[in-house]
Amino acid sequence: MSTITHANEAPVTLAIQSGQMIANSVTTGVSSDVTLIEDFLSLTTSISYQHTTTSTITGTVTMTIPKGKWGAIVSNPLTHRSRGYVFNGEPGNGGTFEYYQADSYEDTSYTYGEVNEKGDRSIRPPQLSLILRDNNVLQLEEQQIQDALEKSREYWYQIANLAFQLRDTGLIPEFTNPRFALHRTPKLQARSERLHIRPYGMTPILSLCCEASSIWTLSGDQDCGKLKKQKSHPTLIQVGTAAATTFSFTEGAFSSLSSDTSEEHSDGPNYLGILALGWCYVLSARLVEMRGGESSMQYTSFQTEYSDESLPNVSQAHIVDIRKVDKSVARWWSALLALNEGWKARVKQTPQGDFQAPWSVSRTCETQFSIKYKGAPSSNHDLVPLSSGSAFEALVEFARLHGLQSQFLIALTMALIIPTHKYYKQSAKLPLPRASGAKSIETPMDAEWEKSKEDLPYYMTLSCSPEVMMSTFCGAFWEHDVPCNLVSPWLHPIINEVLGAFPENELEVLAFIGVIRQPCFSAFWIGAVASGLGPQILHRVREGRPPVDAVAFPWTGCPQRFLDFAGSGPYACKDRNYILREDVWRLTHYPSTEEDNEGYQHGPRVPWAPCGASLTNDCALYVTAHVDCPRHTYKYDHWEWYLPDGTTMQDRGFSEQVTPAVSEGRFDNIQLKTRRDFRQTKMDQEASREASGQVFLWYFSVGKACPRRSFTRKNGLRKYGKTI
Repeated sequence: MSTITHANEAPVTLAIQSGQMIANSVTTGVSSDVTLIEDFLSLTTSISYQHTTTSTITGTVTMTIPKGKWGAIVSNPLTHRSRGYVFNGEPGNGGTFEYYQADSYEDTSYTYGEVNEKGDRSIRPPQLSLILRDNNVLQLEEQQIQDALEKSREYWYQIANLAFQLRDTGLIPEFTNPRFALHRTPKLQARSERLHIRPYGMTPILSLCCEASSIWTLSGDQDCGKLKKQKSHPTLIQVGTAAATTFSFTEGAFSSLSSDTSEEHSDGPNYLGILALGWCYVLSARLVEMRGGESSMQYTSFQTEYSDESLPNVSQAHIVDIRKVDKSVARWWSALLALNEGWKARVKQTPQGDFQAPWSVSRTCETQFSIKYKGAPSSNHDLVPLSSGSAFEALVEFARLHGLQSQFLIALTMALIIPTHKYYKQSAKLPLPRASGAKSIETPMDAEWEKSKEDLPYYMTLSCSPEVMMSTFCGAFWEHDVPCNLVSPWLHPIINEVLGAFPENELEVLAFIGVIRQPCFSAFWIGAVASGLGPQILHRVREGRPPVDAVAFPWTGCPQRFLDFAGSGPYACKDRNYILREDVWRLTHYPSTEEDNEGYQHGPRVPWAPCGASLTNDCALYVTAHVDCPRHTYKYDHWEWYLPDGTTMQDRGFSEQVTPAVSEGRFDNIQLKTRRDFRQTKMDQEASREASGQVFLWYFSVGKACPRRSFTRKNGLRKYGKTI
């Protein structure tokens, strides 16, 4: 066998008359495997080099390796035995040298092959927990922190470079389909028996919420009799708000988005913001129809002016061309684009006041709009507001008229994120419209658009759960192998060195980082950043204590906390006197049949796992009782709605099967054209302190799970800068 050669600067010619074959594996400096089966040469490595062409010839073989490719020639005209050592593993991430012995045999056939380099290089998160070794303290050595920081930089810089390239390449259909995010998400039952009026989130504004519960069951083959077979978590779903969410049009993220999916920056039309307003109306009208009774849609006195083709001084206003439509549709557009609130969706009247649909919006900016309408505007101000179905059809026709193929479903996600803006006391920021270069769609309506209408009750449940939404977004920056005391070196490269250098209106790259980290949630990532939620997400992540919600993982398929996994292997460590703290936390969280541990039922308020191990003898009985048990786990079973007739409805969700989303292989096939350099900055330990403080505070707060003497004082939170 010839050497495995890379043609770096120019094409390289190889020639061979005799050689040898290593029968098990060969690893180059990039960790390669070589296998010869008849006339087929397959070369794979840990950085994703793959076979592309093969050929068989006789006699002396020569081969030219094109520039930028790898190649090798394998032949075996003579029997030959070879012995030696090969590296098994991934350079930079550990591995071992293994002994091999291989024979090659007399033959007259020769094989050559060449491979292509994949730009992604199989990016995998670093295993930061390996850096801790057997450390059982929160405060790490400086070298350990630096090692974690360098490994994190290497990973996040690659992710960032790929995200920049995806941003410049444009949107593909898989990125814009929100249906991939619907896993076990339940279907909204808006007429609940149990309604609550209370402040919701970070705003004092009252919200109307319905009570529901998530039901979790213990896996049957793991029942030891010491854990409850089922647990229930009550929660609130917002179905009304006392005040609309404010928004404005700005030159923000995705303002340059084009309707052409092949080119993000172009001169095509951009109506993301206007489409999002249309979706807000559709969602609100659908909720009103679902609730019935006293719920109603109505237009207000705020309207947008109409114009004809001879409008003077068009530079002072954004012209929205709706062409020839019914008078009722024209009136709908006039309300949609109005200053303040052009329409209201009242879902309930109470002594505390009226409550509107969560997607109700009010425009605060002075942006001027004029509707270009081929028809006589109606003087009748009492036109009945469009139903959700009619509004959807009007929105579809507008999208087809202007060729907004890639924007239609992204605008839906922008509307779905409106309640999250309200929850965090934020105003939405929608991209200013751009009308140039429109090309109407002549083909039939996209089937995914019709599906989105049918699936609205599922999207509405997700949208009416802002804590689930934010937990999922922040989960893109969580990694299972990052313990609480390494959160700062893990987050610093991406939050401060990559994203910290960009102003708020240039955060498109954040959306594509989310796309890479959470492919099934990609449409929501683009919608979140396009509507101005990006800075709020980064703020929640930067502190080291992002919000967590237990149902976010089963609903969306995006894991986001260590409790989402049962762990692996025996509970006891190799030294049976110890048990990993993350397992102690899990067993403490599980409801016991023999001990009172209800104070731990909600889990820690942060996603990060505690570091180190505890002495088994220091743990509570409801922990030590399971040391010899197989792994226990509670799985999400169903959602319970409380209906007006007093009955309970079980909802197993949109689908119990994982919805295929963007394949990770798509990112593997992207060859990076350029690599950016990021300015390295000084790191502080605030995120690690916050994460560690919160995860241990939860554990010690009830005071029964583990005596503090096993952790505090010399090597514990006191030394780390926290006293618990």
